[in-house]
Amino acid sequence: MNGGSYSLAPMSASIRYLTLVLLAIPVILTGVAVIADQPMAMLPAALMAAVYLLVWLYFRPTRFELGVGELRIVWPVRRYALPLAEVDSVELLSGQEFRARHGWGMRVGAGGLWGGFGLLLTRAGTLRFYVSSLDGYVLIRSRSQRPLLITPERPDEFVAALRQQLGQTP
Repeated sequence: MNGGSYSLAPMSASIRYLTLVLLAIPVILTGVAVIADQPMAMLPAALMAAVYLLVWLYFRPTRFELGVGELRIVWPVRRYALPLAEVDSVELLSGQEFRARHGWGMRVGAGGLWGGFGLLLTRAGTLRFYVSSLDGYVLIRSRSQRPLLITPERPDEFVAALRQQLGQTP
């Protein structure tokens, strides 16, 4: 690894609260099924738990790595590498700056549980996104793929390290 490893940013308060509510739903459904002595009523809870596991393992990245010549997005069960030669630009945006440019978005993928992951359709176009915070967005534009919106921990350090690898001035 050349430029460091950056975990997915800690969740914003609103995302953390939504996650807690969503995690409580299968627990409550299971409790109701047990109290009502209706084992079949546990099926929705089991289905929700399976979806939550899928989000955790497949949709929610654990970290972003800046390696020699590539940016890697790492999930528990998969990896993706974006060659740095494909990157046109990188910038750090506040939540307010992002909304001013892109407006509100519609998510296609997983959202609410630990963050938002997948595609984000905005008035400015479609982005791939992996965010767990409502601020400290890093927008990476590439030549051949949709823009990538991420929230790594220490976003300012991440942007500086990525720009250094790209040979761009800060």
